[in-house]
Amino acid sequence: MNPDCGYVLAVVPYREHDAMITFLSENHGLMRLILPGYYKPKSKQGKLGLEYSYVKYESKFNDNQLNRITGGELLDGYLTRRSDFDWLLYSSCLSEITIRCYDEEYHDLFYAMFAKGLRDTSQVITLIELVKNIIEIQGITPDVTGCVICGSSLISQFSVEQGGYLCQQHVRNHRHNQKELLIALKGLFTRESIRDYLEEIDAKQVLSVLIDYLEYHGDYKFNSWKLISNV
Repeated sequence: MNPDCGYVLAVVPYREHDAMITFLSENHGLMRLILPGYYKPKSKQGKLGLEYSYVKYESKFNDNQLNRITGGELLDGYLTRRSDFDWLLYSSCLSEITIRCYDEEYHDLFYAMFAKGLRDTSQVITLIELVKNIIEIQGITPDVTGCVICGSSLISQFSVEQGGYLCQQHVRNHRHNQKELLIALKGLFTRESIRDYLEEIDAKQVLSVLIDYLEYHGDYKFNSWKLISNV
């Protein structure tokens, strides 16, 4: 058996007493493993199936088959943060987006971003960075050089549907975005260092626009984000 460390992204029942673990492994990528006996009344496997935790698993880790976890240990359960409801919500969103959008070619990025997201004091900003990277990886980067219709630099709105900025002349609903949002989006997609700026503004608004954009152009629907938006 080979040991490998990584993160527990999701846990669901499998057959009578087992659990299906979605595991982001350091060395084997995103995979699903069986944790035997997890749901038995007196199971000793509880710590190995803790969602949003850092663990070491022992398994064969064979490709193209469902492998069983034969042992392991909990390395970090982030126990001091689990009483924070917002942390749980955003960890759930981080997990769902990682699972749905994972690209093996960019494993190191997804692994690093998930690790950062669990320990970061500003999960919203980490999610912004992750979603921005996914948008670029999938080749659906918005145009932030000027109005996507006429090229004017006098922009007043970011249009999810049009894929970039619009000037006042081409805004259809006469609704204008806040200046801070427009600056943040431009900074993100021109690869400027804007983390300090995001900490000063309503970063959740930026994240909302980015997730709407990814859902629209990537044909996704993230249930965890819908839950966060309704809280």
